[in-house]
Amino acid sequence: MESNKMVLPVLGALLTAVVGGAVWALIAILTNYEIGFVAWGIGGLAGYAVYYLTKKKVNAAHQVIAVIASLIGILLGKYFIFGYFYNDGLTGIFDSEVVTLFQENFSEFFGGKDIIFIVLAVVTAWQLPARLASKAAPTEPTISSAE
Repeated sequence: MESNKMVLPVLGALLTAVVGGAVWALIAILTNYEIGFVAWGIGGLAGYAVYYLTKKKVNAAHQVIAVIASLIGILLGKYFIFGYFYNDGLTGIFDSEVVTLFQENFSEFFGGKDIIFIVLAVVTAWQLPARLASKAAPTEPTISSAE
């Protein structure tokens, strides 16, 4: 039964991160500029998806899921951007040549600003689910004495 509590948050976090990566790539393609805040937002999306799909019962494993999903989303976003500009379109974006070139030049796709937004995305993906869950947790009622 424990695995059922993990499957939905994993799938949800991955789905939102992949969609976030695709949206980031689309924005970069349309504007010819990578907006780092969008990468940060991928961390927020993954974190929120985990929070929502755990029914507000977040643990450290769920937070790890959000972090990993956000990193996957950012990586895919970078890959989609590279593949689009390399091929001058979407045709052939998953060809082995494109994958190989991306792998061989991986470090060149992540500069200083990218690292900052990746760190922000990771921190957000880690903290957001727990913070939302703690806010959603019912508080103990206080009993005041009648004076």
